[in-house]
Amino acid sequence: MTDREAESERFVVQRAAGKKWETVTVHGSQADGSAAFASAVQAGPRSFLRLIRLRADPEARGEVYDWTLVSLHDPRRHAPPPVRKTGSAKSGGAKSGGAKSGGAERVRAPVRLYVLLFIAGAALVLLWLLAGGRPR
Repeated sequence: MTDREAESERFVVQRAAGKKWETVTVHGSQADGSAAFASAVQAGPRSFLRLIRLRADPEARGEVYDWTLVSLHDPRRHAPPPVRKTGSAKSGGAKSGGAKSGGAERVRAPVRLYVLLFIAGAALVLLWLLAGGRPR
C-alpha cells in the first residue's frame, strides 16, 4: 500500500438508524477504528453497529468512496453481556416482590384496562343496536 492510499483510507464506526446508517466516529488507522468499534459495542450492545473501511477513488471528481465491511455487530446473533446485579440477595428479594432470585421477573397484565375496554365496546355496540342498527 502506498502512502497516498494510506492517506485516503478512513475507518468509520456507524450505527443503524432506521433504514440508514449514521456515522458515530471516523478514524485514520485501523487500530483506532477497531478500538472505537469495540467501545461502541460495549456502550450500546443492543444496537446494530458496523466498522467500515472507506477508500477515496482517486480518478473520480468529488467525494466518491469505495467501502468495505470490516466488522459487524448484530445484537440478534451476539448476546449482550450479562448485567451485574447490585445489592445482596436478601435485599433483592424484598425489592422484587418476593420473586425468586435468578428467575424470570413477573410482569402484571393490565386486566382492569382490558375489562374497561371490553365494557366500553359492548356499550357502544348496544347503543348502535338501540339506535336502529344499520343506516338506511
